[in-house]
Amino acid sequence: MIKEEEEINRICKEVIVSIRPDDKEREEVKTVTTLIIANLNNKASEMGINARAISVGSTARNTWVSGDADIDIFIMFPADMSEEDLKEKGLVLAKSVSERYEERYASHPYIHAYFYVAETEYEADLVPCFEVKNASMLKSAVDRTPFHNEYVVTRLSGLEDEVILLKQFMKCLGIYGSEQRRKGFSGYLCELLILEYASFVKLLINASRWQYGERIDLEGHGNYKGEDPLIVIDPVDPKRNVAASVSLYSFCKLIDAARDFLAKPDQKFFMPRAAESMIHAEILKLVKERGTEFVMVTFEAPDVVEDILFPQLRKAETSVRNLIERNDFRVYRSDVTSEGGKAILVFELLVWQLPKIKKHMGPPVTSEVHSEAFKNKHSQPFRIEDGRYVVEVQRKHTDVVSLLKHELKSCSLGKDVSESVEKGYEVLKTEEILVGLGYFFSGYFGG
Repeated sequence: MIKEEEEINRICKEVIVSIRPDDKEREEVKTVTTLIIANLNNKASEMGINARAISVGSTARNTWVSGDADIDIFIMFPADMSEEDLKEKGLVLAKSVSERYEERYASHPYIHAYFYVAETEYEADLVPCFEVKNASMLKSAVDRTPFHNEYVVTRLSGLEDEVILLKQFMKCLGIYGSEQRRKGFSGYLCELLILEYASFVKLLINASRWQYGERIDLEGHGNYKGEDPLIVIDPVDPKRNVAASVSLYSFCKLIDAARDFLAKPDQKFFMPRAAESMIHAEILKLVKERGTEFVMVTFEAPDVVEDILFPQLRKAETSVRNLIERNDFRVYRSDVTSEGGKAILVFELLVWQLPKIKKHMGPPVTSEVHSEAFKNKHSQPFRIEDGRYVVEVQRKHTDVVSLLKHELKSCSLGKDVSESVEKGYEVLKTEEILVGLGYFFSGYFGG
């Protein structure tokens, strides 16, 4: 055991040297951040806007992995300002400091801007928020972030490397990031986990023993009542689970990887695997070998951010899967993706074709009233099996493609997805699999 501990410590020391930002990178990020904040504050003064900018997130807390600096600048407006004024003035101010930017949307619009310093391009999110007195007075979800920043900054000193190790470990597992497409661990959640366990290795030791519903409450004040795989009470908001976005898959992936690393420590756990795209012929060959059939529903992706799109796609996936199985076909696996402007529901089927006839069970023969009604409704010949009436009826759809072409719109699809489907959709089988899904299928078959 001592040898294993020594090996783990050696690996962690070697890894952190390679992924920790060096002094030059830290200084460059600090310079850019300071410049953006100064420009925002100066512009606010020139425009007569009552606002001030602050740095938050991993670059403010020195917890980013080298080469992956997320610069987050929050523009704080008075709490008594209207939401409309916040949106209008916040966007005007944010746009004024960059010539190249994109307008994005979270709880309200923000600006993703590009800055050039010494011929190097940097990206930053400029997010308007309300400067509320405490987290119980939030006017929007992003208003919590400055409190998160203050909480972590005052407690994390000396543990930054542990957070960086954890983030890299999760990145390589594909479970870092709380976006709805990924449903993994956010940067803030990683920081809280290190604050709870004090080191990356101790976190892994504890994670290897986690059970569903694992609960962590650093301040001991949580009153969150939900049921999730992992519950980490927000230190600044006792009603909120910071880990609410972590899927059961991501939760279990961390547990499994923690056990594997502790049993056989290796630097490969910190080395990103290069994504390989399967070619079309490889996909078709593999499907043929599996003996299954793929059916995909494709339509124009709604013009909404991914955090709105993907929950709707998963809702549609569940509803369509239920439709398929209600009609006696069998789904082996299903998934969703959005690639090249298309939204795609993917179903791998064990049974995708059925005979024209199906058995329809009636009431028990001993139930006189129901038996009479059944026989009056079904004039065709019937028989008795196991004490019940049985008739043979014609299936409306004998294959999944026909079913989805005619019945898809009866499913619960979500507002934006439903509107896109109304404009038109396609149902494709294995041999028609879209070109451009090589990375998706590489992940599907590999994970």
